[in-house]
Amino acid sequence: MVRKLVLHLTLLTSLAFGVEVDIKNDKCLQCQFLVDTFQAGLLKTSRHHFAGGDTAWEEKNLGKYSTSETRLIEIMEGICKKRSLSNTDKYNGITDLEFKCSALLEDNEETVESYYYNHQDFNMSGWLCVEQLKICCPDGHFGTECTKCPGLEVGAFACFGHGKCHGDGSRKGAGKCKCDAGYVGHMCRHCDADYYEEVKTEASVKCTKCFDGCSGGCGGPNPKDCNRCRTGYTQDPESGCIDVNECLSETSPCKGENEECSNNIGSFTCSCKEGYKRNSETNVCELDIEAVVQEPSNIEAETEEESDGKDEL
Repeated sequence: MVRKLVLHLTLLTSLAFGVEVDIKNDKCLQCQFLVDTFQAGLLKTSRHHFAGGDTAWEEKNLGKYSTSETRLIEIMEGICKKRSLSNTDKYNGITDLEFKCSALLEDNEETVESYYYNHQDFNMSGWLCVEQLKICCPDGHFGTECTKCPGLEVGAFACFGHGKCHGDGSRKGAGKCKCDAGYVGHMCRHCDADYYEEVKTEASVKCTKCFDGCSGGCGGPNPKDCNRCRTGYTQDPESGCIDVNECLSETSPCKGENEECSNNIGSFTCSCKEGYKRNSETNVCELDIEAVVQEPSNIEAETEEESDGKDEL
């Protein structure tokens, strides 16, 4: 009881603060798997029986076989079987997929047969999973009533094509957009800070990241379009925000003994001089004994000493 209460409170807290709660849409995917394997069977049987090139025979017999019990039996042999599909990646993570699909088929066999005999002109996924079984929603819709996701009501894609609608395609969810990087707003139709609107219409928007040296946004892609320059850059009248070479300043920013400064774009790095390495505990550049021992001059000296010793013997 306590565990259930904790889980319930966690869910409420997550929703209250807008935290994304993953929607497991396994039931819908099971139905989609049923549909995909059924349609694979339709395609396989149509190729098997109608690929002979005998047009007169096809015209005479196609109508009969297309909804025959014989064909349905052949299709059912491969339904809910992974081997019927060339790619099953979108179903990864669903345990006992074939078993669950078969159970769904058993519970709704008459409805599936009704599609086969009477409704093959309809999209099977929409007809079966959305309209009849009410397991799924169309793309861009969510919740028990398959409400439109933000964006669709103004003629755009869900979340303007730049985010994920919570519960999209399922009978669950809150329909809130989780925007991609660079996009913000209820429908993900506005640009985040440090992004600018490259293209914008009533039903679309494209946000592009500002130049790296910008701070506080920009009006375009160039250094001169920055509202301000971020730390490590300075404003140049001709070029806009340009990198500051901190290593050329009168006082080196690298204060440690045996350190040298290396300029980076927008910053700098303090590294140890050649022959020294940084002590991880003291953060001080100390003489690299191993490097000194391995220097060619030292190795040659050791070799000469060994050689001299052998000559004396």
